[in-house]
Amino acid sequence: MKRSRPTQQGEALRQPIGTDAIRILVIAAADILSHERPTWTITEGGRMILARDLTEGEYPQHEALLTAMPVIDREMSRGEYALVLRRVVDELAAPADQPVPARVGRVAAILRTARADWLATQGARR
Repeated sequence: MKRSRPTQQGEALRQPIGTDAIRILVIAAADILSHERPTWTITEGGRMILARDLTEGEYPQHEALLTAMPVIDREMSRGEYALVLRRVVDELAAPADQPVPARVGRVAAILRTARADWLATQGARR
């Protein structure tokens, strides 16, 4: 039977989010990769599937997470990629007084645009 109302988790994914939420998703991805078959190879397709699974494919989380997670352009294990993701986590947590890494700027731009769109739709509903 098809749901007539959105799930609580799905509705939460549609709310505006910040880079902290993406940072948490990157941590989750790194944890999954380092604990589940860390010696197996990960591919670019695997990266995309992992991002989709963690975000249920919802915009803007999915796009922001894919932007945060570096593209896999060489053969590496899931454990190695988890280490790469942990460096991204450090980038996303950079203090405000430091220059913003390019990846963080791109993630923030996606989230800002999505927040503006979300606020516009909320205003239109009133």
